[in-house]
Amino acid sequence: MMRYEGQVALVTGAGRGLGRAAAEAFAREGAAVALVARRAEEIDEARSQIVSGGGKALAVRADVSDAASVSAAMRQVLDAFGRVDALVTCAAAEPAAGPSEELPLKDWQRVIDIDLTGAFLTCQAAGRVMLQQGYGRIVNLASFHVIATYPQRAAYAAAKTGVVGLTQALAVEWAGRGVTVNVVAPGPIRTPRTSWFLSKDPGNEAGMIGRTPSGQLGETSDVAALILFLCSKEAGHINGQNIVIDGGWTKNAWWGKHPWMG
Repeated sequence: MMRYEGQVALVTGAGRGLGRAAAEAFAREGAAVALVARRAEEIDEARSQIVSGGGKALAVRADVSDAASVSAAMRQVLDAFGRVDALVTCAAAEPAAGPSEELPLKDWQRVIDIDLTGAFLTCQAAGRVMLQQGYGRIVNLASFHVIATYPQRAAYAAAKTGVVGLTQALAVEWAGRGVTVNVVAPGPIRTPRTSWFLSKDPGNEAGMIGRTPSGQLGETSDVAALILFLCSKEAGHINGQNIVIDGGWTKNAWWGKHPWMG
């Protein structure tokens, strides 16, 4: 199935984790993919893999928290492909963990700049193109932290909650001009970042799985499949939504394995 034949998808944070999974999924379904990230070696490797599989891809090094860098990246994409049909914002800073009463302003600002301002700048740049085209799909990545958070995650929770508000505002503003904007908020998903967290303590994985009604953590492919649906023409009447993908994790009040579920 080649849902995206002739279309162009731009994915930020495309070097690894959810961003890379989304970029590879777009390529498999026929899209030309612009892979945007700060680490050139990661997106170069991702591009090579897509191209070796017969796909079209462009690696663009950019800092999404910098307006000039985002503008330059968009020019590169337009020079190469001529349009942008789908934008997925996966770029994210390492969370600033620590007691909130001691959190340095620079650590707070770094997370806000990349996770929230970065989402705004890339939405703005891609939105200009999409509004001229009269068509576009944007999916911003948030997190289950917009619903249920951990201690010592003030900056991350605030940034991702801001992404939800940004998405709603853009969805209302741009819907009448052919552009939809939605949020995907993953719960516990196996990515390089969560794998590091799970490896720190055997109880972390057991606790996450125990709270998940499905009895398993999600995979990056699960999130990529949802992103591709929301970016499809079939999803045109879904707009301004925050869709949580977590196997029911955020809805479960039980703290361990359900004894009545076997």
